[in-house]
Amino acid sequence: MKQFTTIVEVLRRIRASYSNPKALNVIEKGVWKSHSTEEMLQEIKHIALGLIALGLKRGDSVGILAYSSSYWTIVDCAIMVAGGVTVPLFANIADENFLFEVTQSDTKILFVSGKEQWNMFSRHQDLFDTIVTIDDDSHGVGLTYKEILSLGQKVEEKQPTLYDSLEDAVKPDDLATIIYTSGSTGVPKGAELTQQNLVGFFHLDEFGWKGDTDIYLSILPLAHVFGRSLNLFLITWGVSVYYSNDVKNLGHVCREIHPTILVVVPRLLEKVYAKMLANVQQAGSMKRTLGLWAFELANMEEDSLFKTMLHPLVDKIVYSALRNALGGGIRVVISGGAPLNPHLCHFFIEIGVPIYEGWGLTEASTVSCNLPGQRKIGTVGKPLGNMEVKVSEEGELLVRGPIVLKKYYKNPQVSAQAIDKEGFFHTGDKGSIDEEGYVRILGRLKELYKTSTGEYIAPVPIEQALCKAALIDMALVVGQGRKFASCLLFPDLDVLHSLKAAQNAEQQTDEEFLNSEFVKIEMGNLIRNINQHLNSWEQIHAYRFVLYPLTIESGELTPSMKIRREIVTQKYNDLIDEMYAEEKDYDRASRNH
Repeated sequence: MKQFTTIVEVLRRIRASYSNPKALNVIEKGVWKSHSTEEMLQEIKHIALGLIALGLKRGDSVGILAYSSSYWTIVDCAIMVAGGVTVPLFANIADENFLFEVTQSDTKILFVSGKEQWNMFSRHQDLFDTIVTIDDDSHGVGLTYKEILSLGQKVEEKQPTLYDSLEDAVKPDDLATIIYTSGSTGVPKGAELTQQNLVGFFHLDEFGWKGDTDIYLSILPLAHVFGRSLNLFLITWGVSVYYSNDVKNLGHVCREIHPTILVVVPRLLEKVYAKMLANVQQAGSMKRTLGLWAFELANMEEDSLFKTMLHPLVDKIVYSALRNALGGGIRVVISGGAPLNPHLCHFFIEIGVPIYEGWGLTEASTVSCNLPGQRKIGTVGKPLGNMEVKVSEEGELLVRGPIVLKKYYKNPQVSAQAIDKEGFFHTGDKGSIDEEGYVRILGRLKELYKTSTGEYIAPVPIEQALCKAALIDMALVVGQGRKFASCLLFPDLDVLHSLKAAQNAEQQTDEEFLNSEFVKIEMGNLIRNINQHLNSWEQIHAYRFVLYPLTIESGELTPSMKIRREIVTQKYNDLIDEMYAEEKDYDRASRNH
């Protein structure tokens, strides 16, 4: 298949190639509602024509503030066909980011769905000229989705060739979308992606996509470049897409629709692993013993005759049940958005859940990915298609190719710093490329800590190891300018309360239980096991629990659930200082050692 250059080419291929009765699917009032291929294309046409009737001009920004759904996808495509620029806004966006993004992008038309999202719009409705509610209720302001569809149908009746003219006018270098970075290290930047940037890798068929049998469960926010680009990519190949925003009930949804494809972030895999392990630990005596032994076998990374001989039996008794908990039919799991712990990747592959780690950015959606027959655990695969990747003298990964942004919106200074004269984008990721061409991510340059002894610590792999424990929801390793590494731990409150019940400690407060001898022993074992795999200067020497969950609304997390390190470190500075009040003890222990 030839390379696509516009969303119009994608839609024309779909129109000519597929007739899927369940192209797009979303839960409405407890049941799945399906859009066929034909219905999807018709609604894209009528929303596009409706936008023209509302006064949309080429290059105008249109925002979408809603959770992922079939309607999100239809509206997104319609905006781009009409010559508009989609500005995706995370459904759980913080107020300050919402204001910044819609103001800087000059967004005057907004599609909204959901109560909290409507409240966000209501607080700032004077910023917009037109509001369209994807829900049935327009709240007496603007139009509903159905009304703009009807408006588009009337336009088609009067001007039957207008839609064809809109399609013909779309060019590869037209601005298609402004996607704002999550802003974990500062003010969000609007990445300008052209039509070609967005669809430039949609022709790749490295996984043998099967439009007639594949089912993709979309669980990532479509406002995130990773979730959105993979969503459009799989629609291009005729794959049925099911949208779910209920990550906590992932297992239930998987068992209901039996997906063959998942696209995830590592944090979700960590949660799935913790849930699987917790279920085994809570089983009856014989099942628990067998299950823990099977987990131990899957976590053994060295191949052996013993392991090879036992695998078929263990697979039949234990691993098949773990796969069935995810629907039983998964053949491709693509992980991206953050580094994946290699040990976790190995575990899932061992139990028959094929993980393929990839790498992308807001500024270049999918740069590289491991593939069937070309997978190296601990790397993010080889560059895809025409993408080029190289390493600078400072160890920074640089990328160039058809999907890399042209510039940041209204930010020429930052654009000039990020894109060099040769057209390479400076990613901010520290990495390496091995002799076979596999790319390895070593961490964000800005996230590397330098200890007071001059050694560097990459916090993310350590945080991932900590979060494999069911009790720990999130972790923040600290150590910049200090003599040793320590961490703040944010417990999973549901798991915490289950542990209290199992230990007959429900009379204790959460804080008392976290300071109990039981938890201290468990944490000691966990940190000791993690430290065995770390360099001496990376090892964790102290920790503190924080009972207040990190939230997007407080500004502690980005919309894509990454910790804003500077903000969280400042907020809990006293607690961190308390751990380092013991530095003299650490010095003495180091000398004695």
